[in-house]
Parts: sequence; C-alpha cells; structure tokens
Amino acid sequence: MIPFLLLGTGSIVTYHDQLDGELLNYILAARYLFTDIRIYPEIMNGLPAAGAVPPAPLFVLLYALFKPFTAFLLSQWIIYLVAFSGMYLLLLKLTRQEFISFGISMIFTLLPFYPVYGLCIPGQPLLFYAVLSLEKRETARSFSQDQEQASRKRPALFYYLLIVLYGACSSPVLVGFACLIILGIFAVLKSVAALRYKKSFPLPLWLSTITLLFTYLVCNRDLVRQVLFPESTYISHKTELVLSAQDPVSYFKDSFGTGISYAQSYPKVLLLLIPFCSILFFLHMAVKKEKSNSHLRGLFFRALVTFSCIVIICLLAAFYHGSYMTQLRNSSDGIIKTFNLDRICWLLPAAWCVLAAYLLSFVMNFFQAENQDSALARSTPALNCLPPETPLWKRILRQGVVLATLGLWGIIVLFHSAAYPNIAKLLKNGNYYALDWDRFFATDIFDQINGTIGRPKEDFRVISVGIYPAAAVYNGFYCLDGYSNNYPLSYKHTFRQIIADELDKSDYIRALFDNWGNRCYITTAEQSDYYTFEKKWNSVIYDLALNTEVLKELNCQYVFSAAYLMNAEENGLTLLREAPFETQDSWYHIYVYEVAE
Repeated sequence: MIPFLLLGTGSIVTYHDQLDGELLNYILAARYLFTDIRIYPEIMNGLPAAGAVPPAPLFVLLYALFKPFTAFLLSQWIIYLVAFSGMYLLLLKLTRQEFISFGISMIFTLLPFYPVYGLCIPGQPLLFYAVLSLEKRETARSFSQDQEQASRKRPALFYYLLIVLYGACSSPVLVGFACLIILGIFAVLKSVAALRYKKSFPLPLWLSTITLLFTYLVCNRDLVRQVLFPESTYISHKTELVLSAQDPVSYFKDSFGTGISYAQSYPKVLLLLIPFCSILFFLHMAVKKEKSNSHLRGLFFRALVTFSCIVIICLLAAFYHGSYMTQLRNSSDGIIKTFNLDRICWLLPAAWCVLAAYLLSFVMNFFQAENQDSALARSTPALNCLPPETPLWKRILRQGVVLATLGLWGIIVLFHSAAYPNIAKLLKNGNYYALDWDRFFATDIFDQINGTIGRPKEDFRVISVGIYPAAAVYNGFYCLDGYSNNYPLSYKHTFRQIIADELDKSDYIRALFDNWGNRCYITTAEQSDYYTFEKKWNSVIYDLALNTEVLKELNCQYVFSAAYLMNAEENGLTLLREAPFETQDSWYHIYVYEVAE
C-alpha cells in the first residue's frame, strides 16, 4: 500500500470496469443510503437501483463515511489483509507448512484483484477456512498444541461471522453461486457418507451453506427481486444480448495458462512443478511399494484432485463459450441467456494456490530422512525446522525447489500487480505514462466547466464524447450516457435514437451496441471504440451524426467532447467558448457544446 499512500490521487488505478462503472455504483448507493430512492437520476437519465447493485454491499459504508478515493484505498487495504490472512490460515490448516503458506499467501495477495469486486476472489480462502474449521473443529489437529487449544476455544459464531463477512463483501452472480455449489456438493457427499458409514451428520456444512445463501439474499434484495419477479421491476437490456461463440481450445489455453479477466493467476511456473512431483511420486511408489509413506501419498492425491478440479473448471468454461452452448443461450430467454456461468473460473486463483501448497509440501516431505517419523514430518512447519537426520543435499534440493518456485511465480505476479505501475511511477519521479485517478476524473477541468455554465447541475443533462461519462457523473453532472450491465431495455432503444445515424456508418460499432449495449456511449464511426481521447492527439471528429431532437426531448443541454467537432453547427451545437477547458497536466481537454433550443 505504500506506493498508493505516497502518490495519493495520483495513483494509477485500472479504470476499466472500475472507475468507469462499478465505482459509481458504490458512490450512488452511499449517496442514497437509508433513503427510499429506487432510481439514481445522475446516470442514464435515471438508472434503477437494481441495475447498480455494488458487488460488495458492505463496502458501501466506506463510501458513505469517506471520500471516494479514501474509500477505494481502504477497500484495497482490506482486500490485501483478507487475501493474505485467509490464504495463510487455509494453507496452514491444509499443509502445516508455515514458510510455504506464507510465501503463497504473499503471491495470492499480489494478484491483480479489482477492489470494486470486494472479496469475491480474495476472500475465498477465508470463507473455506471458516467452513473447514467448523467442520473439523472438534476433531482436526493443528500442527501445535497451542494452536489446537486456541482453535477449540474459539466459538463457532466466530467462523459463521467470517462466512457472513464474505457474503456481505462479495457478489452471488459473480462468484458466490460457485461457492454455494461447492459447499452444497460437499454437504451432500458428507451427508451420504454419514448415512452409509453411520457417522455424525455434517450439520456445520449445511449451516455454512445456508448462512452464505441467506447473507446473499439479504444483501442483494433488489437483484433477487428482479430475477425472480421481473414483471415487478423492468425488462433488462440483456434480453437483446447476442452472444458470439469463441474457440474452445483457445479459451481453455487462456483460462488454464493465465486466467480469465479479473481472475488471472499466471501459474505457468507450477506447470513445471506438476510433472516433477509426478516423477518423484512414481519413483517413490516403485521403490517403496508397500512401505510407502501414507502422508506423502495423501499429499499427492490431494494435489491430483485439486489439479483435476482446475482442469474441469477450464473445460467447462471452454465448452460454455463454444458454438453449441452459445447457440443454445441465444435461442433461450431469461437467466439461461444472461447468466455468465464462466465466472466459475473466478475460483481458479485460490485453487492454483492450494495446488502449489500441496505440491511444495510434497517436495518438502519427499526429501527427508529415511528414518524420519511421518508424524514429525507433518508437524515440521518451516524451512529452518529441519530434522538433523536429513542429509545436506536433500535439504538444499528441497529448499531450492521451494524457493525457486515461489520466487519465479512471485516475480511474475508482481509485474502484473496493481502496485507495479505505481512503484514504477515513484522510481521515475512521476514520469510514468499512464492514466491515473486525478487525470481520469479531471476534477479541476470540470470545476472550470461548472463555473462557466453557472447553473444547478440537476436542471439539465449532458453527454460525453471521447470521455468516459463516469468522469462527468463523478463531478456531479447528470448524464444521459453511462455504463451498466443491467438497465431498462426501453432506455437502450431511446438512447439508440441519438446515435442511430452514427451506428449505420459502421457494422462494428452497430453490433457492439445492438448485440451487447452495456456501454450507452456516444461511440463514433471515426474513432471506433476508443472511449477516451488524449489531449496530445488533438482529436477532430469531422462527421458526427447525432439526433439533437432526441437530446432536446431528454433535456440534454450540453455535450462534453474531448475532440473538436467539425460539423457541430450541422448537429445544432454551438461552442460555449472557443478554447477547450484544460490544465497543464490534464489527460484530455474538453470542448463544451451547447445544444441549440
């Protein structure tokens, strides 16, 4: 967090799907918290609250108490702390290896999580740690007597609160459904085993699943109501969604080798460790035969199961995006068509970390003294706590494998982390070319614009060209355009009238809007799908086609454009002033056009 604290609002933040969209959901939800307002007037001429549900509802409190940037940093800090502590506790419970758990937890923390998605991915280890602790609370052994006693003293309510925390800080449609499916499957399997072998009923597993489900229902009431009773809310624009099939082989390679968007793991280093451990295991079985170490076999088996789950998830996601499923979804309606089942891949980052822990623990236990007691091996938590019987070459080899794996994987993840561009910016004394928080929202420019217009912002509407509409909304303006993955279909049709002539110029932008439509933007045929024009480009749009009559009907009185509109008069637009609004360090300059009455 140090780079972010030093740079402040000059920090470089991934703006795609964060600053341009989800961040506004938190700001608006916080602004109208504890009110009965169900329509947010600032965006898309009135966006229903059901279409702007924040992915982490509990994080709304941060935006209610602090300024947006402070709340964003606090949410990021919480994510880092939860990601590290949850993964460390989970891996320690699974492997009893302190150093390995620590190293993998650091790598997991550095993965490029989006703070606006809350604990969806980074909170998974804490969730499963809580569930595992509840299930094994009375019988599981920790690697030390002190920990075992502490675990037993901790009340069950503590772990249920951790489950509630995850549910309140994550989204059921993004990844929560997958967590519920996993918990449900385990609960059923454990119940069947309990009946068959006359063991105790797995009540904690069922209570954990019910607790998570109930939390989701409470925190996402508007979304649940829209899914279950769409006639009582509105018809979503997603009903017109037209999906495009992807190559299953390419999708599998991407999801398996790197990870899908928002859920990258960069696990290619582990792909070298898997065959290495497999060779060691089969050598061990060939030599030892009946005398093989049961703990070693258990570690390899758990690693094999985890790896198989990863492959199955990637195969399911690839099949889901293939031509057969795409055609089936396009011919269907409702949740079958609009629900993104491929987000099950959001389980992969945590799964890869668990796999790494099992594989490295296998290596640690493989290269040990022949006469070492297996119980002692399982209780050896750190690299420095090596039994004296272990030969030096074995210690060097196993430590080398562990350190090389963690080091290489950690370096790769660091270069893709959210901290890296900010570290680079600090090292280059600020001369790092990237769009940061300040320049994205350009508060200094919009203050100039507001002072020049000199009217209450709620009295009129605006649209933006070459600037993300989120910037205008952030600065208090009321916009006709916006970014939402769930808004009324009727408004999509209305907004289309504004840009219909522009869409007719390009098959690409027409398909982008008609078949998808999450971005209700003034997208031009000349600039394709560029959504922000840099000042240094001196962009000019020569033939913009807007239906200004529809703009007038929607009370749109100003157009904020990062490009000079050569045919502004033909569109019934006049410059508010000849010079654009800008500052010396601004990312873009803004021409303000007034819609003629």
